[in-house]
Amino acid sequence: MYATPADLRLRLGDMYAALYTGLDGVPLEAEAEKDLSAASAEIDCAVGGRYAVPVTAEAALPLLETWALTLAEELAWSRSGKPDPPDGVKARSARVRDQLDRISRSELTLPGAAEAGGGIILAASDPPVFTRADMEGY
Repeated sequence: MYATPADLRLRLGDMYAALYTGLDGVPLEAEAEKDLSAASAEIDCAVGGRYAVPVTAEAALPLLETWALTLAEELAWSRSGKPDPPDGVKARSARVRDQLDRISRSELTLPGAAEAGGGIILAASDPPVFTRADMEGY
């Protein structure tokens, strides 16, 4: 995960308790961890075509932490019972997804992140013209 529940608690402030407390008053710490895991997985899905995941580059981690917190914040609001998250949360999440899309299209780079390698390239071609059977007698 690119962020911790403690980071999410700082991001959400007073809203953390409202969003991550059950009806019985029991804190839902496991739900906060699930939201952060889901946010990190969304990031890895978006950048995994270009970079080795999880990304461990020190230069990229602060940005990835911010993105993970933003996406987890959106997930946290989804459990609030309200039809939509606040406009600020929606706008920040949209910006993060736009940046992730730009990374997947190679328009944006993650500083210091290791490029993914070892991929397989498949190529299609016409059948061979000069085979042994075709060249027999020449």
